[in-house]
Amino acid sequence: MNNHFIIFILALAITATLSFIYAMWRGRRDEQKLISIIHGSPIPTFVLSRDHKIIYWNRALQALSNIRPHDIIGTNQQWRAFYATQRPCLADIILDEKTGQIDEFYSGKWSKSKLLDDAYEVTKFFPDMGEKGKWFRITSAGLRDASGNLFGAMETLEDITEQKVAQDELLQRIKLESLGTFADGVAKDFDSLLSAILRNVFLAKISAVDEDKITEDGLAVAEQAGLQAKELAHRLSTFAQGGYPVRKLENLESLLREAAENVFKDCNVTCNIYAAEELWPCEVDAAQIKQVIENVLLNAKEAMPDGGIVDLIAENTTTGTNIRSLVGQGSYVRIIIKDQGMGIPRENLPKIFDPYFTTKKKKEHGGMGLGLAISDSIIKYHKGLITVESIVNSGTTFSIYLAATLKNDI
Repeated sequence: MNNHFIIFILALAITATLSFIYAMWRGRRDEQKLISIIHGSPIPTFVLSRDHKIIYWNRALQALSNIRPHDIIGTNQQWRAFYATQRPCLADIILDEKTGQIDEFYSGKWSKSKLLDDAYEVTKFFPDMGEKGKWFRITSAGLRDASGNLFGAMETLEDITEQKVAQDELLQRIKLESLGTFADGVAKDFDSLLSAILRNVFLAKISAVDEDKITEDGLAVAEQAGLQAKELAHRLSTFAQGGYPVRKLENLESLLREAAENVFKDCNVTCNIYAAEELWPCEVDAAQIKQVIENVLLNAKEAMPDGGIVDLIAENTTTGTNIRSLVGQGSYVRIIIKDQGMGIPRENLPKIFDPYFTTKKKKEHGGMGLGLAISDSIIKYHKGLITVESIVNSGTTFSIYLAATLKNDI
């Protein structure tokens, strides 16, 4: 009897031990699967323990932040990937169960997830990430055990920079088209009124007594002001309609050289021109495209009052649908105008093509502030694209895309 009992106890102990070993092995195997899933995910992800220590830092986040897992796992320095100084990440706020503080750090840029109770989403621009900063959609969720206790938090990042820029460009287009319709109507009415005024000024001039010098001078000033106002009306019409381009097949290299000579003649700015040997022809209105190039070159010149170098590059490129706002894939001539000037602050970049927007302290007579707006309108009516990138104190780069006309297109 005692022998049977001892054998039973030993068998029970062996079974329990084997079950424990199996459970440990299975748990370790499941954990390894989880680690493999997290590290193999193309979405930048990190996981925090209850005490805010990093327990997982995947390869995608390593590539994004240039911080290796073994340099940061076990620390609470997750902020290093996103911020210049220490501050809570979204996952930290969720771990502290102080979601009321989210608005303090992400004011107006966050929302509660519609799918998970403990998840929140944030859309934020990170100026210190990448060369020019990046937009990310951040999603963070609390991790709870079977009893509902919070034991960690996970945070993922989705790079939406291209999407955000495309949305901004689309909004810009819609805004400009709406403003253009209004400007076109105003310009036409304004031009009609000015024509009537100038006609009567002319009649008054020829009717004025020769000895009445004051009247004659006053009418001359009024006439000059009227002519300048008509030029402004014409500029508004060009902004609104793109000037109804009259297109012909043109080789752009000679046009670019002529524009550069006009802008940089007798000044301390050097313009280096690089054109592809067999630059594709484009069907364009040469006068209008020359005006666009001169407007952009003039901005580059004004950005370098002490002189400098401007690179004017024309190259052939075949684009796909990844090029923002273009009609679609195809062959284009890309004109790049790069200066070494003072640059444009990031907050001003979305406004750079707005009519009458300028960062200059003084507006010269004649309606300065329409140059880039008119350029954008002209390129739009050529079914092309003009973009700008800039870094303060480093320079500005404009890129102009014009559809090429190849031999098999003719």
